[in-house]
Amino acid sequence: MANQIWQFRAFPAPDGEGAAVKFLNEPLRQGRGEASGTLRNNGTAGLLWLEPGSLGEGTEQTWQSAEFPAPNGEAAAVNFLNEPARQGPGEATVTPRGNGSVGLLWLEPGSLGDNAAPAWQYKDFPSPDGEQAALAFLNASPRQGAGEVSGFVRNDGSAVIFYLEPGSG
Repeated sequence: MANQIWQFRAFPAPDGEGAAVKFLNEPLRQGRGEASGTLRNNGTAGLLWLEPGSLGEGTEQTWQSAEFPAPNGEAAAVNFLNEPARQGPGEATVTPRGNGSVGLLWLEPGSLGDNAAPAWQYKDFPSPDGEQAALAFLNASPRQGAGEVSGFVRNDGSAVIFYLEPGSG
């Protein structure tokens, strides 16, 4: 869509996550790859989005959110993303937290529907070189393409990525 610009907004506690989802579902709504959120464990949320969104006032897909508690938040989020109707590229943004929980924003229904491939996966990369290891992994063949990754680099140098496998690149 021509003339879109990136915007940022912070949503305060105690329901930053809910407020961010409500915002994403207002006109001019964001579509695939047009929003990325950070859902913090203190109840706040930060949102980057392209404006205007390509979904406009349509209601075919809606943004949703969920929390997956520790200690297996990453695995639970991946299992959820692989259930029907599955999310495709650009339809999910994940916030893994240092305490093992995960916050998830996603478009529902997903464009992959009941298809089994590609499948969502996650991978942890330990510190101190987690960022570089994650980049090397993502750039190996078959590479992940646009919208096929949601990643997070932690303060300690470790990283975690959620990605669609196999990649399209």
